[in-house]
Amino acid sequence: MVQIGTFAPQGWRLEMKHIDGGAEQWAATKRAALTLEEIGYDSLWLYDHFHTVPRTEIEPTFECWTTMAALAEATTKIRLGQLVTCTPYRNPAYLAKVSSCVDVISGGRVDVGIGAGWKEDEFEAYGYEFGTARERLDYMADTAKILKAMWTEEKATVEGKRNAIKEAVNEPKPIQKPHPPLWIGAQGEKVALRMVAELADGWNYNRGPDNYDHKFEVLSRHCEAVGRDPKTVRVSAERTCAIFANDEERLAYIKRYWPGARPERVNKFFEDHCVGTADEVTKELEFFVGRGAELIILWFQDLADVGSGDSQPERFMREVAPRLRG
Repeated sequence: MVQIGTFAPQGWRLEMKHIDGGAEQWAATKRAALTLEEIGYDSLWLYDHFHTVPRTEIEPTFECWTTMAALAEATTKIRLGQLVTCTPYRNPAYLAKVSSCVDVISGGRVDVGIGAGWKEDEFEAYGYEFGTARERLDYMADTAKILKAMWTEEKATVEGKRNAIKEAVNEPKPIQKPHPPLWIGAQGEKVALRMVAELADGWNYNRGPDNYDHKFEVLSRHCEAVGRDPKTVRVSAERTCAIFANDEERLAYIKRYWPGARPERVNKFFEDHCVGTADEVTKELEFFVGRGAELIILWFQDLADVGSGDSQPERFMREVAPRLRG
């Protein structure tokens, strides 16, 4: 049966702009996480960013892994992951230590998603070397190798292209065996998808249906080249989602979240994302499920308001989730 995940509100996409103050926003994050767990989501995901989108808006954005640790303690059964941990932001050995500890804190509920990073303004502002795309991809590959070694070996030694460890001890080990699931979020066809085939347990796809078949075909060819059955790669499909029963609800959504925006910008948002009636949303997501996606991960703009009964995450669980799971 397909699993359904969503995000914890953390501020990156301005979903808590209407809540004043960092303490109040954290209370909303924790409350939302507990509610999302209660209403039946299988997993809860976080972004790994420092500046809001767009950067011109200065709002609190809760850091990914400290928030993971807090939610690991607050929740009891929902799985916790990142889409995705930006690997150049952390020393790989340090990430192995942190992720192991959070897995223990959670009772073995952590998925580790990694990516090469793309938001250059954050790299520059925080003093990280941005480098070339290939350099960031090599950093990601080193991170994957070091994570798996330190999660499983008593003393790990890895010599990568940009990182190395020597007899590194990582205790406590993760609870999950052989290790937490390792996901890579990447779309690049020559290098990144090859790294998915070589190193990852799962692949996160975050585009619309039009290009999915082609990307999965490329990934399958890489799997075959490295001697791996493509069916052993778990697939997640990540979509921004909104459900409207009629034009009145659609206009109310635009008025709340897109005030003063140019019509062409609003139209592009609706074209690019999983938006429409419950039937239309179900149809798009069934496309991915029918092609082997084991996990659907959804972003909703009103995540911080979950619990009202009228929020999009709650509506999805009532009107769409039973059809996907059925």
